Amino acid sequence: MQTIDGARCFQAMVAMRDGVRLNTFVFMPEKGGPCFPVILHRTPYGITTPQGQNVTDCTKGWLPDPLAPWRGSILRGWREIVRRGYAAVYQDCRGRYGSEGEDHVYGDDAEDGYDTLEWIASEPWTNHHVGLSGSSAGATTALATASQRHPTARAFFAQVGGSSIYDDVVYEGQSIEMERLWLWVAGNIAGLSTSHREAVARQHSLNAAELDVAAESARARYAALDAARKTSPPFIESAEWMHLPLTGYPDFSLWQPYLDEILRHPAPDEFRTRHDFRATIDIPGFHVTTWFDIFQTSVLAAFTHLHSRVGNQRLWIGPNSHYFVYEHNFWPRDPYFEWFDHWLKGEPSPIMDEPAVFYSPRAWVTNQKNYVANEWRHSESWPPPGTTQQKLYLTGDGCLSRDGPGGEARHYLYDPRRPIPTLGGRNMLN
Repeated sequence: MQTIDGARCFQAMVAMRDGVRLNTFVFMPEKGGPCFPVILHRTPYGITTPQGQNVTDCTKGWLPDPLAPWRGSILRGWREIVRRGYAAVYQDCRGRYGSEGEDHVYGDDAEDGYDTLEWIASEPWTNHHVGLSGSSAGATTALATASQRHPTARAFFAQVGGSSIYDDVVYEGQSIEMERLWLWVAGNIAGLSTSHREAVARQHSLNAAELDVAAESARARYAALDAARKTSPPFIESAEWMHLPLTGYPDFSLWQPYLDEILRHPAPDEFRTRHDFRATIDIPGFHVTTWFDIFQTSVLAAFTHLHSRVGNQRLWIGPNSHYFVYEHNFWPRDPYFEWFDHWLKGEPSPIMDEPAVFYSPRAWVTNQKNYVANEWRHSESWPPPGTTQQKLYLTGDGCLSRDGPGGEARHYLYDPRRPIPTLGGRNMLN
């Protein structure tokens, strides 16, 4: 046990049901207790600052940048969580940074989350009231944990994350979202743990020098993919984007063999059902998204499903893209501790007296820097009462019409080796 900035902290390698150990930090108030409510964060992005360094040193535990205090998959940071009278638990996901095992891209997060809650429940510093928290990938791991219905999990706060990762994100619209999958998986190769890298070396009979060459090749391929998304038109002039078949993709499938498993399920099946985390969640949840968030449809589906089946859900929707949620001026106010103080401490909270939905009527603001969130509206449900769905039809003159299709027919040639790229929309990086 060490002391840092008014908190006690320690590191533990927490064993999962199969014996794989996950790198875990615990921070708790220096005084008070001896038992505290707990807020758990599990993330594939590393739990130390700088990222990827001193990965087992809890005194280097991640804290938000003072210049960007709301940015990161771990929300609010251990210092503020501890100051509020909670214990904060950080954990590297399986196969990431300081944890053992192989990374399976959310494939183990439900069971690992449950086993982590079992470990927390066995510790003397918990009062068995645990909140699950995270943003983006960290939100998805929180939802995966919530899906297992551990009795100590009392509520979650999940912003801009997927609740059914394959149906809503990888295969949204029942087609593979290449931009999301390729860039995200490739961009996270750097965070693979020592044990994952050792497994890659064994599986492919690579020595250390050959592994370094493979890593450099993957970095170069990612750079080519990233550059091609910025061209006009994007993607289709790039040999890296047009490479077929998708399975066995050079470099990426070597580093992340689970990528091929993801691609083998283009239609709904048992594999994809196992990753529909919202189907079995039964605790109060706070959901946050933006109008152009990559995960927007998944967040809305989680809220509407859970609000009708479970109750005690809240949904906030702000303008702009996935990353605007990390800016302070995105928020009308900070609801984070209002939410957890109520569900983990039993304290009264004004948020429980408000309607369930709070949303911006503007989907996009151009002047993001000077945006003020003072026009949001309340609603008891989503979509708001009085909303009517509209069908829009393409017309021969290139317009959209409510009146149905019309005008001269238009023709185009479809070449599957030169597909029409997506322009705009809810993309991963733009």
